[in-house]
Amino acid sequence: MTSTPCGGTAEQKSASAGEAAEEKPASLRRNRDFRFWWGGTMLSAIGDELTAVALPLIVLLITDSPLHAGLVGSVESIPPLLLSLPLGMLVDRVSRRAVMLAASLLSAASIATVAIAFLLDGLSLPQLYVVAFVNSLAATAYRIADTAALPGITGPHKLGEAASQSETIFGTSALIAPPLAGLMFETMSPAAPFLLDALSFVAVAAAILAIRSRLGPEGAPEPLRWRRELTAGMRITARLPLVRALTLLTTVGDFLFAGIGLLLIVLAKGSGASGFEVGAVFTAAGVGSLLGAALAPRIEAGLGLRTAVVGKHWLTALLFPLLLVDLPGWGIGLVWGLVALQVAVLNVIQMKYLMSQVHSDQLGRVQGFMTFLSKSSLPLGYALTGLLLDRWGTRGTIVFFEAVLLCLAVYALLGRGLRASHVTRSEDAGSGAPDDQPLPSRRGSER
Repeated sequence: MTSTPCGGTAEQKSASAGEAAEEKPASLRRNRDFRFWWGGTMLSAIGDELTAVALPLIVLLITDSPLHAGLVGSVESIPPLLLSLPLGMLVDRVSRRAVMLAASLLSAASIATVAIAFLLDGLSLPQLYVVAFVNSLAATAYRIADTAALPGITGPHKLGEAASQSETIFGTSALIAPPLAGLMFETMSPAAPFLLDALSFVAVAAAILAIRSRLGPEGAPEPLRWRRELTAGMRITARLPLVRALTLLTTVGDFLFAGIGLLLIVLAKGSGASGFEVGAVFTAAGVGSLLGAALAPRIEAGLGLRTAVVGKHWLTALLFPLLLVDLPGWGIGLVWGLVALQVAVLNVIQMKYLMSQVHSDQLGRVQGFMTFLSKSSLPLGYALTGLLLDRWGTRGTIVFFEAVLLCLAVYALLGRGLRASHVTRSEDAGSGAPDDQPLPSRRGSER
């Protein structure tokens, strides 16, 4: 019998995995724990979107300063950039249930202070800066732990469907929460969206407590070595060809499309679109994202992994030049909605194979690394789009985007990671430092 890096025999490990898979319902709809996870994650996503809109609105209300509104928003970008790697390390060393519960209650408490202080006429700008930082920290920790805990809830055979549901959650929250926050702010009270947000996080905490599955990590962590632990997510990602290839494609895509909203607004205004039509462009993107999330598992199942990813990139490269044509507002929305559909398909596939290839006890560090990559690319990509628009105008910017999209399409077609004939989990992924390998199983620990 062959021993595995996890400790125990290959046969024992296979039997254990089979027993775990049998314990999960055949359908996610019948999976009680997944329903609680779905509800909690949806409420968390809606709460984050409510705060993202209401916070700058209340800053403008009490200061009448766009500068401070922008600075408060910039404070929210600090935790993902500086703390996603250590948070990922934390998620792999302590109870993920405890991390998610603590993050939810911290968000509820910090956001509730805004509503209470406003109603008592004591709200100040320094408080809003602190709330922005604390809430962003809690949201970052929650999302890393949330993704790392998901395989333990669904089992290994439902990760594609679960990734689709996750993408649908964030697409839905992005559609409904911003107008809801604005409506409550204007028609009820500036405190109203914050009160609703705080209550939503209390409900999130209740949903987390109701989940019965062990959320991990299962391994007994080795003595802490900060430098190696902080870079473990990068090394694990680099060691897995498929995860590495998908990460490169999604990271470059995030960087490129970070400023796409600015490009679309300038393009639509240049074609004479009304404010309503400009808004419709982004609504079309949201609808496209939801359709892509729903269709992704079927697309991959029907076409296969490599064909789905390669097809996505070539379709995007073919669609994007249509923006060079003098399209009306609805035409711009249609093109971008179709592109957004393709982006959602790739996001679902990337999340599925991240969860299926990376060992459960390493998911926190890898997800922390993914969060760092994604968040660090946004300000740089947005600045690049602004610079290109200033120097080259809309047509030159679209041509630049198209050149990058063609490079991504060629890489997807020829890259070795997507041409691999088999998929390996990280415990079988060959070489690496000992602390990059899966940790020994800790039997009987309840997480």
